Amino acid sequence: MGIEDASMRNGRALTDHWADSVVVRPRTTEQHITVNKRLVLGFAISILTLIIVTAIAITLSVSFERCAAESSGALAANSSSNSKWKQSRNGNISHRDSEDGQQPWRHLRLPATLRPRHYDLRLSVYMENFTFSGEVNIEFECVHSTKLIVLHTDRLEVEKVLVYSDSKKAGNMRIQRRFHYPPKQVYVIALHREMKALKTYKINITFHAHIEHELLGFFRSSYVLNGERRFLAVTQFSPTHARKAFPCFDEPIYKATFRVSLKHESSYQSLSNMPVEASTTDEDGWVTNHFSRTPRMSTYYLAWAVCNFTYREAVTDNGVVIRLYARPDAIQSGSGDYALHITKRLLQFYQDYFKVKYSLPKLDLLAVPKHPYAAMENWGLSVFVEQKILLDPDVSSLSYQMELTMVVVHEICHQWFGDLVTPVWWEDVWLKEGFAHYFEYIGTDYLFPKWNMEKQRFLTDVLHEVMLLDGLASSHPISQEVFEATDIDRVFDWIAYKKGAALIRMLANVMGQPLFQRGLN
Repeated sequence: MGIEDASMRNGRALTDHWADSVVVRPRTTEQHITVNKRLVLGFAISILTLIIVTAIAITLSVSFERCAAESSGALAANSSSNSKWKQSRNGNISHRDSEDGQQPWRHLRLPATLRPRHYDLRLSVYMENFTFSGEVNIEFECVHSTKLIVLHTDRLEVEKVLVYSDSKKAGNMRIQRRFHYPPKQVYVIALHREMKALKTYKINITFHAHIEHELLGFFRSSYVLNGERRFLAVTQFSPTHARKAFPCFDEPIYKATFRVSLKHESSYQSLSNMPVEASTTDEDGWVTNHFSRTPRMSTYYLAWAVCNFTYREAVTDNGVVIRLYARPDAIQSGSGDYALHITKRLLQFYQDYFKVKYSLPKLDLLAVPKHPYAAMENWGLSVFVEQKILLDPDVSSLSYQMELTMVVVHEICHQWFGDLVTPVWWEDVWLKEGFAHYFEYIGTDYLFPKWNMEKQRFLTDVLHEVMLLDGLASSHPISQEVFEATDIDRVFDWIAYKKGAALIRMLANVMGQPLFQRGLN
């Protein structure tokens, strides 16, 4: 009541004021309604567009899933018909796939239709212009009938190719076409008629290439002696670089025997996995060394070198000849004596531990000025960068001696784990690297018990460190899938080395050393 009386007492002026306001308000409300209609219309159009795009995306997704399911079903049906040997090579594609419209040279893995048995490789090395030429004869078995020969080559100029049967009716087989497929680093030979299953065939390929400055494949290095620059050429084939030196089936599972011949100037000497079986000298002064036949091994463990090094020698109780090759001044100063001494002890230690004798009649250690890795465990010809094998006892520190010792122990262990027993594919590289890394500490403990490598240093250097690495978001399982060739180098990381070593040590401690050794044997 009081509020109404107060408004009446304000008189006419207050009434006129509200009247003016009422006159203006209807025009403002109409403008807002118009704007709101436009916003609602725009919002409705946006929602409708979003619904249409979502429907299209769902339709395409369903279509792609159906296609993927059909493709995987076809591959599964095809792989189920393969033999047990082929099943162990997960990811390989048979030639029958190519007959169904697929091209096997486009896949990461080689088709499982052929299996190499033996390589006869002859090379001529020209150090004056850093080139080499070669001829390789590959004896292989045809596992499944096929018209295609697919093998690896990279940076090689192929000159001539011949394929012939090794049966009673031997003769050249007509080649329909041959071509290089660079994306997968393979060379494809299509025959006019089909090779028969379980038959043996041979292929002869002549080629030439450069001795690369890049530290992979067959590469060159140099050093200075008495003010003169001298050159050498050496190989580094792991993991996928044997194809840069000769045409081959460059996958770990394709083990075969090798017979290597190297022709070079007489001012150089040549080394390979096996001892020299025979040596001939041409009228022009060039020397050809013919090396003995190797045991069955993977292509990336084949090795050779052409150099003018000198060496020191030691012989084990079992008659294995150990030689350390290095620059003449390094050999003369005795820088390689320490590595030679511990290598002799390590060969005996591993033979006793594994209960398996060293398989070759000799072991060469080659110290090179440049190398992409600390060392490479080629069977019978291990290659080290100089800093990891040459030691001056008057200057080198204890930590340097310890590091060098562990590198040598690691590589000698690979003569069993890696060379003799090799993972089928790169996804299980942790098996050989994990064992070698674990035995770095076991072998060093054998050489120098006071260093407490396995009981103390392993915990700080491996176990604790790999726990930190394994706790990161970037960690991964020790067995990694490999989908492309570029993924192969990625699997050689500290997870494979250190985590693999930690798991193997845990297994050895749970089982106990005697039972663990029996299991390895």
